[in-house]
Amino acid sequence: MFFKNSKLLFIFLIIISSSSCGLLKENNGEIKYKTTDFDKHSKPKQPTYLNLDDWLVHPEKKSDLTFLNKNNGLMMVDVFFIVPTLFTDRKNINWNSDIYDNDFSNVLLQSSIKYQSTAWLDSGNLYSPNYRQAHFRVFDEFRWENGGEKAYNLAYEDIKRSFEIFLKNYNQGKPIIIAGHSQGSGHAIRLLQDFFDGKDLKNKLVAAYLPGTKVTQDDFFDLQLMNGPDETGGFVTWNTLKILKNEQKYNFTVDREWLVDALCSNPITWDSKKTADFSNHKGLLFLNGKVFSNALKIDNIETGVYLKTPKIGFFRTLLMSTLKDYHKADINLFWEDIRQNSINRVQAYFKNLSN
Repeated sequence: MFFKNSKLLFIFLIIISSSSCGLLKENNGEIKYKTTDFDKHSKPKQPTYLNLDDWLVHPEKKSDLTFLNKNNGLMMVDVFFIVPTLFTDRKNINWNSDIYDNDFSNVLLQSSIKYQSTAWLDSGNLYSPNYRQAHFRVFDEFRWENGGEKAYNLAYEDIKRSFEIFLKNYNQGKPIIIAGHSQGSGHAIRLLQDFFDGKDLKNKLVAAYLPGTKVTQDDFFDLQLMNGPDETGGFVTWNTLKILKNEQKYNFTVDREWLVDALCSNPITWDSKKTADFSNHKGLLFLNGKVFSNALKIDNIETGVYLKTPKIGFFRTLLMSTLKDYHKADINLFWEDIRQNSINRVQAYFKNLSN
């Protein structure tokens, strides 16, 4: 759909790989960033979310991605999707992105929105706030303590404000799906804590999808890890890890030791099964816009989902085999599985209401 020949596809994959959050740490050396003092540098303009320009996706906003507007806000459920870290320029000294930078906003639209958020497009009206996301360098421990945490909190302030405006001006009491990836999922955890966990709004939660971050038993006291494909009112979470002979050779985006006590869902069967066969896999969304079913199997689930290279035809499989870090593909690998599951959970939510 998007590519006319394999050469163009290969070039595109290289471009995406070099700019995506998923591969930034796939190397053997230290990544060096230019930086500045957080308290002394000027902050990007604060969005109010009262203007459609402050949203990446909104049912009332026109988009070049015309498929995003097909529901026109008329569905019975709203989806609130938070994009991951794509603010990664090593030479950019700013701590937070500028949502009024049209070039960067287009990067978000053509990557996370196009290839991730669309997994929930058939489940509800899609909302995705543009926010002053924290630069990728904040996740290094040294930088976290020297400005990174402040930058991350600034990003969450935007997410919280956008959700408040969403509830007040747009939601109109409809049930809600919360979804995100990586930094987006991290902010979604705090959003769930502030608005749903132990709160009345929990009754409106269809489900929360939190891939690409770490969720533990201690993050919530009321919201639970869902353990069935039709369960509602809780969350699912996972990190996708490739099975490698020598993991020590690589520095991964998500450190495997960091995931020691992480909860993990099965993003194919959506239950407690530790494996899933090729025949269970609903579909992987590839960069050419095509969905490939029966393309992968889950070998094991511990604190992450372990799998080998997906099988999607010789050329595409060869390209995928060069990737050692699957973080950026947490959603794409299970795109159709997520799409069908989110529809099922919406149907289950309304069925439970009628009983």
